[in-house]
Amino acid sequence: MDTLTSRSEKIILEKLNSAGYEAFFAGGCVRDAVMQKLKMTVPSSGDIDVTTNALPKDTERVFDEYQVIETGIKHGTVTVVLQEGNVEITTYRSDGSYSDSRHPDNVRFVTSLEEDLARRDFTINAMACDADGNIRDPFGGQQDIKDRIIRAVGCAEKRFAEDALRIMRALRFAAVLGFEIEDETSRALCTHKQLLRNVSTERIFAEFRKLVSGRNAGEVIRKYADVLGVVIPELAAMKGFEQHNPYHRYDVLEHCIRAMEAVRTTPENRDYMKMAALFHDIGKPETYSMDENGIGHFYSHPAMSEVLVSGIMKRFKADNFTARRVAVLVKRHDLIFEKDERLLKKWMNRLGADVLAEILEIKLADNMATGNMSLELERKFCEIRIMIHDILAQQQCFSLKDLAVDGNDVIACGVAPGPEVGRVLEQLLMKVIDGELPNDREVLLAICYDAIKCGILT
Repeated sequence: MDTLTSRSEKIILEKLNSAGYEAFFAGGCVRDAVMQKLKMTVPSSGDIDVTTNALPKDTERVFDEYQVIETGIKHGTVTVVLQEGNVEITTYRSDGSYSDSRHPDNVRFVTSLEEDLARRDFTINAMACDADGNIRDPFGGQQDIKDRIIRAVGCAEKRFAEDALRIMRALRFAAVLGFEIEDETSRALCTHKQLLRNVSTERIFAEFRKLVSGRNAGEVIRKYADVLGVVIPELAAMKGFEQHNPYHRYDVLEHCIRAMEAVRTTPENRDYMKMAALFHDIGKPETYSMDENGIGHFYSHPAMSEVLVSGIMKRFKADNFTARRVAVLVKRHDLIFEKDERLLKKWMNRLGADVLAEILEIKLADNMATGNMSLELERKFCEIRIMIHDILAQQQCFSLKDLAVDGNDVIACGVAPGPEVGRVLEQLLMKVIDGELPNDREVLLAICYDAIKCGILT
């Protein structure tokens, strides 16, 4: 394939071939190259893997002039460090039994490329490409890519029983690539869904955050909510939970999926924004009540949703930034937004400009997902989005770092160092935000000095 054989990493294959060994690009990089040739949208993975009949020690000898890391030597993998990046090289192998439903108890090195490809998860990942661009595809991966299908290699039940993480990988590939999961493969992953309990939460979360970022995430979650419910029971609890409220057309899960599909994101915040939108009403089943008129209510559900989503993030051992950001977006998704510049700046001061802008997008998606959003309300949100943008673009003052004076200035005006300095600065900031004072250093110093002298500010 042109996209592979033009890469600088091709030197790995050439050096192994020159030493008398077979060597092929394998796995995801070949899948991506096939998709590119078919003019299909390809998510950037960047990983380059090589498979060879050279044993690990033979590979190390071939690359004795390079830095070589024994990444997984007992499983036949070493990593060669190139200027362009690291390349994992793995000896052809056949895996033994998987007693923990995750890792092979032992591996056996083999001499056949096809036997090595047979141990892989899905046909689209079980292809290889030589240095001349010739594809080896014993399980029909190219056709499955054309047909946009995720299909297990060989017996689907065996593949998932071997390694339960493949269940999450199937869902992730379906969501990210926009492919359908083939019927037998779908039945097998549903049958073996409980094996997900044997997989580390970190590995589950790594797949889940890619899944929710995928273009077909909504359809995958709709179809496989019960599978995901094994590791996120709070998600399964939303399925079919009717809201009995005229404001909402859909049950809780469908509403949240639609919010996830609707939320506006950037490449930098896509994963946690999608998670926040999906989880924003996760506390509704816990807070449901019905009044005498048969209308459903969910009092304090944002607070309960924050509690539940914080528990999910802790259970998944999410990084601190993601855990905190998702929790605050969920907690604040019911924030009331008005076209009031002063109020917006106060919230920007309290929460941060980036966070407030993201809350607005979650709020907009939440309203769009009710099925009852008016054009007038949508216009209001768009106008508020522009107001936030303008506040930032015009570098208006909404935080202490933007204030034209600082703590040293306040001390110079006569305030003793300590907590009182912060209180004075906060008072000045609020007056600037409210428009009572300009954010001008000389004016603020004069006002500060006079007010402190008269005992007004302190």
